[in-house]
Amino acid sequence: MRITLQNPHLTVIDDFLPEEEFLSLASSIQFLNYRPMHSKEWVKAYGMSGAPVMQSELVARGQTNSTPPGMGRVGALVERIAAPGEALAGGYPQGLSAGHGTLTGRTVLSGVGAGLDWHSDAESLLGAYVFYGHPQWGSSWGGELLVLGDPVGTKRESHPPRPQDRQQPSGDVGPDFGFDTTAEQRRNDIGHGLYVSARPNRLVVLTSHIHHRVTPVTPSAGDRPRTAIVGFFHPRRQPSAEAPA
Repeated sequence: MRITLQNPHLTVIDDFLPEEEFLSLASSIQFLNYRPMHSKEWVKAYGMSGAPVMQSELVARGQTNSTPPGMGRVGALVERIAAPGEALAGGYPQGLSAGHGTLTGRTVLSGVGAGLDWHSDAESLLGAYVFYGHPQWGSSWGGELLVLGDPVGTKRESHPPRPQDRQQPSGDVGPDFGFDTTAEQRRNDIGHGLYVSARPNRLVVLTSHIHHRVTPVTPSAGDRPRTAIVGFFHPRRQPSAEAPA
């Protein structure tokens, strides 16, 4: 286990689980029950491409505890993320842990063409995480997490608002369908960032303030889905509706 990238809003931890435990988890994920991501409602950050995205039931740890049948190994992973060991104490952004409330987790399978549009997670959340549970992932298979450059402490030229933008929404980066020209201008103004590949046994923890997207899975992946256990740090109350990570 080692921290390979860290800034105020993002921590990347490689080899998060011991190898034997990781392989056991990766194997168990194959036997979970899944349903289409949009079976109950449209999760807008996934766009309108119709690319296959499947999800498991939800695990919760902390103020609220739940483990659907067959989800024991996912539950154990969520517990480990919720209460990081001494080696990671203070390593998460803003000290995120389930001590603040509840940490959730579910497995999301993304097939060829599936990705996430630019968005930031709900303001009601403290943060989010993604753990890559596939045993193999090629560098040309897509599925990278892209993070927009952090404007905090970064000097860059700003553009005055144009008349047609003044009645637009606040400019938060989200699934705006191209209508929020302020959000698009903000993306263009920043114009840089970093990417995190979907390396097996990698944990990424990020605050709810960071703007991010996931690149589509490429045809090179074939029938191998991008397999991620994703979840959210909820404040001390019952979890609200889950948002994408």
